[in-house]
Amino acid sequence: MPPELAAPMEEINAGMDALPPPVAVRPPVAAKPPVLGRIPKKWKWTGEVFVEVEAGKAQRLCNVTMSDATDPRPNGLRFSICLTTDSIRLQKIYGVADFYMVMQACSPVQQFAKVGPQDDGDAEALKAFTSYLRRRRSFTYARLILDDVEVALLLLFPLSLFELRQALKVPQELVDANALVAALVPWELSWRTYEDALWLSPRSLEPSQNRPPAAVFEALQKSSIFPNTPLFHRVLRILMVPRTLLDFMSTPNRPYCLWYANADGVHPSRGYETKLLQTFLTICKARDVGIKADVRAVFVHIGALATLYKLPALAERRYKRPDLRFYTYGSHENVSPDRWGVREIFPLGGVVTFTPAAVIENIVGTYELIKKIDEHPLWQCYILPSVVAMLAMLTCQDQAPLTLFDQGEFLLDGLLDLIVQGKLSLLRAPTTNHSTRAKKWIGWQLQLLDMDARTLLEECIRTAKEQYSDVKAELADAIQKEIARDLWALQMQPAVMDEYRRLVVVKSKSSDRYFTEDKEGIECVSLSEFDFKDAFFTSED
Repeated sequence: MPPELAAPMEEINAGMDALPPPVAVRPPVAAKPPVLGRIPKKWKWTGEVFVEVEAGKAQRLCNVTMSDATDPRPNGLRFSICLTTDSIRLQKIYGVADFYMVMQACSPVQQFAKVGPQDDGDAEALKAFTSYLRRRRSFTYARLILDDVEVALLLLFPLSLFELRQALKVPQELVDANALVAALVPWELSWRTYEDALWLSPRSLEPSQNRPPAAVFEALQKSSIFPNTPLFHRVLRILMVPRTLLDFMSTPNRPYCLWYANADGVHPSRGYETKLLQTFLTICKARDVGIKADVRAVFVHIGALATLYKLPALAERRYKRPDLRFYTYGSHENVSPDRWGVREIFPLGGVVTFTPAAVIENIVGTYELIKKIDEHPLWQCYILPSVVAMLAMLTCQDQAPLTLFDQGEFLLDGLLDLIVQGKLSLLRAPTTNHSTRAKKWIGWQLQLLDMDARTLLEECIRTAKEQYSDVKAELADAIQKEIARDLWALQMQPAVMDEYRRLVVVKSKSSDRYFTEDKEGIECVSLSEFDFKDAFFTSED
């Protein structure tokens, strides 16, 4: 036998013991078909219909069925949500001519539904009612309640009334000349807005069954110091007087003054809204003592806000008289309608900014004041980019500020750190209109949010060079005038006007010539003279 064949055979199955034992594999199981969702049932409502015949009394008409409801508006009300009772109570019947008056208080229709008799015994009564509405060219309604709040009306009208069918845009599939249709129409006002206005009404606006007896209502009227006359209620509604002002001005010893020049008449002639306000204040027994006298309330026509800085001693009044209230009133074509009406402005606190000389005069003290203002819930402080650039020029002299910053030798890096930390705002007042400049201002402010200290310094220098490229001499005075303009323009912004009272410029004790005294409604104080005029900080740090 050849030697190669005489050699022992190799075990070709060596290592097979390490393999796992065979596992039985089940045949694949067919996947279960997806479970179909429940097919939603079509909405249908069945219940009794009552017709109100007099206050607190209703008569049964018949049983009806509402069906074939149209698709509701997205995120809108639907019958299935707000029609959960087993009966409806129809209120007053209106003619077609009153339809548009009713719809002025309502939102667009959310859903339609057909209305028919529940069974043959109800058909005759419903047919007679539909015929009556058709002949009288009328419609009726029921109030729909959700969570104990009236949210909508259920309008009922015959489809033969072409005006209503066209105005409400009834779908073609519901059109049947002999049918009665229901429309779900929500109120335009929310319940909260409606409730806030209830006090203006000369009579109860609650449903008739909840009205107080006539004797009680007469007693309430007699106890009121205000006349229940059409003139008085017209004044309240046109001026949109809040209840808080009514209570405040009706208290004894409430002298006031008016500021309306060139917005609602020219002195001594007064415009319509100012005359209405005077009528209201006369009824409250308040006295107009003029703009130079000591008063408890200053009323500013909304169109005259831009000139309010001319009011005598405005800064002193806001500083020394925390009990003095300021109100705007009226309407104006240059003011957004959401600012019309009577509203209180300049309530508490204030806004502070700094001149370059004030910061240089006491750098550490300035930083400490900025930190205290940041802690105070009623105060804010900011600085103009041109002021930061001026500070860089004054402290760096002939050297490049950015170079010194990179070398760690910039004197006012602490100021930049306060801006980055959000304790001090870097901004300029936005424009008061919705022009391209306003969009640019928003974009610029958003860019500042992503900047570090060095980029902020660079941006301030660039902005100041563009702004004062033509100003060589008296640069310090030009920046001080910019501070005054900007601070007043800032408080003309609704967000600031509604939250803050005082305007304060922290100046140096000697070198700020423009801010030698209070001017244009701005307090001009040195660092040591600044006072919050409250007890938030009980002791000086």
